[in-house]
Amino acid sequence: MKRTAAYLSFSAEQVLPLIREAATTWELPVTEVAGTLRVTLEYGEIRVASEGAGTSVRVASEDAGNLQMLRDLLTGQLSAHDLNPVWEGGSAGRQPANQSIARVADIERLSPSYRRVTIEGQDLARFADGGLHFRLLFGPDGMGWPETDENGVTQWPGGASAWHRPVYTTREIVCDGEAARLSFDVFLHAGGRVTGWTEQVSPGDEVALMGPGGGTGQKTAEWQALVGDETALPVIARMLASAPQTMQGEAVIVVPDEGDIQGLAHPEGVTLRWALRSNGESPLEALAALELPQRERHVFFAAEKTEAQSARAALIERGLAKHEFLAATYWVQD
Repeated sequence: MKRTAAYLSFSAEQVLPLIREAATTWELPVTEVAGTLRVTLEYGEIRVASEGAGTSVRVASEDAGNLQMLRDLLTGQLSAHDLNPVWEGGSAGRQPANQSIARVADIERLSPSYRRVTIEGQDLARFADGGLHFRLLFGPDGMGWPETDENGVTQWPGGASAWHRPVYTTREIVCDGEAARLSFDVFLHAGGRVTGWTEQVSPGDEVALMGPGGGTGQKTAEWQALVGDETALPVIARMLASAPQTMQGEAVIVVPDEGDIQGLAHPEGVTLRWALRSNGESPLEALAALELPQRERHVFFAAEKTEAQSARAALIERGLAKHEFLAATYWVQD
């Protein structure tokens, strides 16, 4: 377990309510024992306690990348309230531990609406597990990639708000030691920044990414449904490919038209159906058509924000408990 700690010259009475509020917002379990508040995350833990006249904040994780993410997350949360933690072991000018630099190896048009990008790098093997997703980094021209400051916290040239950091799914990855060749698919749409990038990028061009994150997507329920729109195709494909062969259920993916249908590996017990926008079909209609078993079930839904909100309400109305579904927002309509 990798660890780091920070000290704040502010009382625990000032700091603890902020951490509790953040944990509630993130829906994370919190325990308090003997004056120490503990927040448990999938990829680590946070401990906050009074220390002298101030407050200690300790974070721990199994790997350096997640430790970096926790350090950055807490620094942002606390700094927003003018509480600036001083971390142990910080060093300026380093590449953040959760960031990788790679080179574009190939760009392939899969179908009218999808393009596959393949990248290669010396430290990409960690993207094989630990999470399905990563963030591509697009910053101000000519300003270089993020680096750590003397506190070990990630600094974004030009300011964090100047960076576009879209989330993508690792579709395929082949590892050779710590190095790897990684592929991800881009849904093409007019005006999209990444769509434009895929039209201009060439093999050999440099690219930066952060991660992995987002969990593995693996559930233990005997019956599972996976429903998503065009942006969710890559993650549903990855989840189906890694699912146990004993899995039962249904998968419905909405794509623009028949030319975007792909051959996807999936367990024999899972029915895969493609819904077409050109026929007026939608993710919410596909969700409503599901025949759900009464127990040992889990539903994954991913689409536009308002559709995800409607899906959440519909699943609750159908009697699903909170742990029996995930309705995720993958994009927001302008």
